[in-house]
Amino acid sequence: MSTTHIQPLPNVRGRMSYTELGEGKKRTRNIREGTNRIAAQMGDMGTREDFIRFCSAMRRQSQGTRLNEGYELRVSWSPEELSKDSPEDIQRACEYGYLLCKEVAPNAPCWVTVHTDGEGGCVHVHATIANHDLVSGTAIAHGTDHATVKRKNDQLSREMGFTVVGPEPAKEKTTWAERKEQFGIESFERLLGNRVEDARNHASNMAEFLEELKIRDVELTETRKVDKKTGEETVGWSYKSHDLYGKSKRKRRRRASNLADDLTREGIEAYFEEKQRGLEAQEQDAPVPEVLPDVPETAEPEEQPSTDSALDVYDLDQSDVSEMASDLQRAHIHRSREEGKPFMDERYQQIVEAGNHPDEQLAKLREDVDAARREFHASKEALDTLQSPYPGLLAGMHVFAKAGCNAKDPVSRMMADMTAMMLRMMIKQALDEEARRQREEAEKRVYESRKNMWDAEKRLKAAEKALSNEDEREEHLKRERAQRRAKEAEQRVGVRTPRSADKDTQFGE
Repeated sequence: MSTTHIQPLPNVRGRMSYTELGEGKKRTRNIREGTNRIAAQMGDMGTREDFIRFCSAMRRQSQGTRLNEGYELRVSWSPEELSKDSPEDIQRACEYGYLLCKEVAPNAPCWVTVHTDGEGGCVHVHATIANHDLVSGTAIAHGTDHATVKRKNDQLSREMGFTVVGPEPAKEKTTWAERKEQFGIESFERLLGNRVEDARNHASNMAEFLEELKIRDVELTETRKVDKKTGEETVGWSYKSHDLYGKSKRKRRRRASNLADDLTREGIEAYFEEKQRGLEAQEQDAPVPEVLPDVPETAEPEEQPSTDSALDVYDLDQSDVSEMASDLQRAHIHRSREEGKPFMDERYQQIVEAGNHPDEQLAKLREDVDAARREFHASKEALDTLQSPYPGLLAGMHVFAKAGCNAKDPVSRMMADMTAMMLRMMIKQALDEEARRQREEAEKRVYESRKNMWDAEKRLKAAEKALSNEDEREEHLKRERAQRRAKEAEQRVGVRTPRSADKDTQFGE
């Protein structure tokens, strides 16, 4: 069982300093020896200092409308539930604190610090949440009261396997479409859940679902447990994949039930059963095919509307790709930091160059898309041509058969008719075989050209999205430079900022 407490923080720096070094003699000793009291930590910024500066900057930008820079969540577990001597328990507590922050404020950055040096020897977490919603751009509106935090902590504890005091409430079935908004855009849970949902939607049965998971770099693990008292066997699923936005490229695991009920084994099986019932209902409701009269093979086929006409509807628009620009930039910076390399490399310079000359870059990408479309439509036309009959040859066969009717005696007419019929059958068989071979090749070219067209469109979308936020990034950099210059000017003239009246009130654990 875990206990929770939440409090506002007018000064995040003071509290973060306490969670890192402690107070009194403990703080002095840690400073002297270059140590700290952090057992584990994780957060949404690169470093603790980056997070502290972000909280302070967001309060300054509010121009006095915000009283607090952030909020602190404290979560503590009994030694029977989490041991301070177990690295796995310490990491589990760290991840739990991060998930609880996202339950309280899904769109606000946070930083989690784990301690094991408390007086009671309990593993406990100090989770600091910035008082800024990244989506709305305002302060955290609600969800920071004790009752709400306790309710969300109890719910998360049940999901994570911790004990909770009181009866367990009846759980409603959840869907990933509802749950995904509760996770951050760059969270591992949202990335994993989207991959599993996409694999399920592209499959018709369990075998296809497993193949789709492999394509999306997701591993499925099945765990079976047997109740010793009742002998009942339960089966649980968990998914494992690489965390693209984490500090390391290691694989992480999440239980299917922690994502959504419709992504568990029961939910996936129910989805395929419902899908199969829908297909059977469509077959039963389908009209009986109409028997058409025989027509001469030389007749011209009716023109059918192109099944790929929807591909021509796509129009290039910056709004289509505006949602992924910041994701690509953050992923590039995070990956560079993980590898210990500066992010100002050739790839980053290409993004900057595209921002400096957007018209040229967009023109090149549009040329790629147009070329891919032309290749696709050309191969599609060739396929349609091969699927139609050969009117010239078939008409010649009919003319040859008619010519036999001009024979003067019945025997000659019969022989001419038989010869024409045999010739027609032989030529038709050869044409059908050649048409089948060419049709298979044309279908292969259609699929390849369609893939090239879609790849070109994806590259264009990514570039347009990266460019859409370039102006915003430049304005942000200008504001930071202006603030830095103003601060340096104050220091040069000897102006001293009045000391804040806020005091670092240290709270006991």
